[in-house]
Formats: sequence, structure tokens, C-alpha cells
Amino acid sequence: MYATIADLTGDAVLYRDLEPCDPHLPRLAELRARLRLPAGPPPRKRDAAYAVIVRALADTMQAARGSGPLTAMAVIGDTENDRLLAAHLRQTSPLPAYAFIGEDRPVAPESLVWYGDTANATRWHLIHAWAAELDWRGVDWARTAVLIDIDKTLLGPRGRSDGAIDDARAEGALAVAARLAPDLDVALFRRVYAELCRRDWHPFTLDNQDYVVATALLITTGAMTLDDLRARLEAGSLEGFAAFLDLTGPTVHTALAPLHAELRALVAQGDPTPFKAFRRAELTSTLARMADGRLTLCGDVYHLCWNLGQRGALLLAASDKPAESAMPTTEQLAQGLRPLHRTPARVD
Repeated sequence: MYATIADLTGDAVLYRDLEPCDPHLPRLAELRARLRLPAGPPPRKRDAAYAVIVRALADTMQAARGSGPLTAMAVIGDTENDRLLAAHLRQTSPLPAYAFIGEDRPVAPESLVWYGDTANATRWHLIHAWAAELDWRGVDWARTAVLIDIDKTLLGPRGRSDGAIDDARAEGALAVAARLAPDLDVALFRRVYAELCRRDWHPFTLDNQDYVVATALLITTGAMTLDDLRARLEAGSLEGFAAFLDLTGPTVHTALAPLHAELRALVAQGDPTPFKAFRRAELTSTLARMADGRLTLCGDVYHLCWNLGQRGALLLAASDKPAESAMPTTEQLAQGLRPLHRTPARVD
């Protein structure tokens, strides 16, 4: 069986920019003004403002369908950020907010453990027991908004096909690097990229794949050595990716000069995803894995959410992917690519 995320949610999908894919829903700027939230980069899932925005969006959708005010929220995810989202929903709203945090851990005993209104599970199929518990608690699904995490939850569930998400990102990184630098030392690029993906580098990369891939490409092509970068960071003489770009301006490979200039301009503008070509390549790699069955939809999450939707639940989906990794360009649309949430994947 193949299905799409949109089969559950339609275009009620949020990517990292928090601009709903459904054009009829309010834009982020409108929601911020309504909620009196400050301007700036879109909040991330771990931020309290993210919960406030999601709740306001859900209230707007619920009002539009005339099913009465929401009486509960629910979060389905796989990480600490999803747990934080549920906690922030509780802190910023009088409504109860339930959460299911799952993964498949075949070497661990099956368990569904509740911590207040959040449950941890070592198997995805235990989501059905979680929903049964909420039924017992009297949750009215027709007045409940369910926020479904996409990455490594609904798509590429952790412990099943989540490796395909990381593989698609790495393949996209290599594809764009090879295209921009035809004489690329592929083995060196792979080693540098893998090193920069390590948690030790997060103070510099901010766990931002645009920064990781661009830095790996510039180092591989000789703008700076990895040892020099490490030494400068340890000495405190280089503060972040923008400073790295400033420092490598005179030494950048000629073939990468246009990319380097684009990166500097977009970083100066505060764009968190400045390496657009990489993100487009990541999208292509991701959709290819969805098409051939390597990247699957979690059957347990999909079928439960489908049933909840049939019972009236308001379903929304959210991804931390930048829009550039999820929404095709005009050229990519012409090539037959579809938005991530409208691309079929095998339900497994």
C-alpha cells in the first residue's frame, strides 16, 4: 500500500518556515501579529513560541470546520523536541496536551511508560495502546488537534527506515558538491562531511546541515584545512559560520566563488538555509527513496491517524525540514517532482 502524508492532513502541513502549505490558512506574520509575538527567524519546535503558533493555527482550523472549540491537543513524535512541544502546549494553554514519543527498539523489552500526559514507547505499534488510554480518559477526538511529526515519525520512523532520511541528505550533499566542484576529492569530502556531522562540532555548525555541507565543500577544495578550523575554534579566534565565510573569501576555489558570495549574502540576511542548491538536491534524493520503497511511512502511525481523522480529529503535520527540502521549484515541478507531503510512499 502506498499513501501520502496529505491523505491524512491535506495541505495542513508546516515546514521549518512555519508557513502553512494550505494557502487558505493564516501566514506566520499574521499569526505573530495576532499573538503579539516578536519578529525574527521562525521559532523552532523546542521554543515556547512554536507551541503558541501551532495552537493558534489549530484553533483557526477548528473554527473553520465548526466542530466546537478544541478541548485537547496531542503530539505524536520521536524526540525530546516533541516532548518539549507538548510541555509548552500545556504551559501556554489551559487545554490538556498529550504526547506519544516512539521508536522501534527491538533489543529492548516492549514498554509504554507514562510520565504525566506523555508516554514513551519502545515499539511504534504501542501507539494504539496510547490512543486506547486516551479513549479511556474521555478524550473527544472531534475536538482534539493532533500534531504529527513527519521526520523519523510518520516518514522514516525511527528504528525502521530512518536511516534513509540521513542517506538522502548525505547523497544530496555529495551530488551538489560534485556538481559545483568537478575535480572534487570525493573520499575527502565524505570524511570531512562525516566529521562535521558529529555533535562535537555543533557549537560551530549549530547542527545546521547547510553550514555542515558548505563547510565540508570549502575545506575539501582547499579554502581552509579541517585542522586549522579546529584550532581557530579552540582558540576562540573564529566565531561561527559567518566568520568562517569572511575568513575564507581570499582562499576560496575559483569554481566556488559564486556559491561563496551567495552564502555570505544570505547568511548576512539571516537566512538559516543559505545553501539552496544542496537543499534542492536533498529533496530529489529524498523523493527517490520514497518512490523505490527505501523511505517508508510508519504503518502504525498512519493507520491510527487515519482512524482518528475518521472520528473527527483535526490532523496537522510538521517537519523541521526547510521548505527548500520539501517543496519543489518550478523547474523541479516540471520534472515531475511533487511536494514531500504529496509524494506517495509505501506504508510499512
